[in-house]
Amino acid sequence: MKNAADHACLRCKSVSLNELPSPEGIQFFECPECHRQFAMQPGRSMTFRWLHPISVALYSVIFDTDPAPRATAVADELSKSQTSEWLSSLVGEIDLELADPTQDLSVMMDCRASDAKLRDFLGGVAKRLLA
Repeated sequence: MKNAADHACLRCKSVSLNELPSPEGIQFFECPECHRQFAMQPGRSMTFRWLHPISVALYSVIFDTDPAPRATAVADELSKSQTSEWLSSLVGEIDLELADPTQDLSVMMDCRASDAKLRDFLGGVAKRLLA
């Protein structure tokens, strides 16, 4: 596996990541600038680490091949179980990822839907949360 210095933050672009303690078979990293955490398995691309707000939103649709129709229901469920600060963070992270894609979202949670369909879903979640 590569060293953390070989990887830059997906969001900050030029900031080298710090490696975090990791179990065998996966590497965890953190950006010293924005403090986002990332994960990478051998042979796969780097993604946000589990519990990043986007990963939590995607968890509900792992097995869906077309998750967009469930965006409203997932947003409503998240509204019931998360704080308003967390929901604001989720919307902000979705907006950033849709405006400047950093990763293949389907890799993050082993989702069945395509990256494009997951982005449509996330856009729907953000729209509902802002309504």
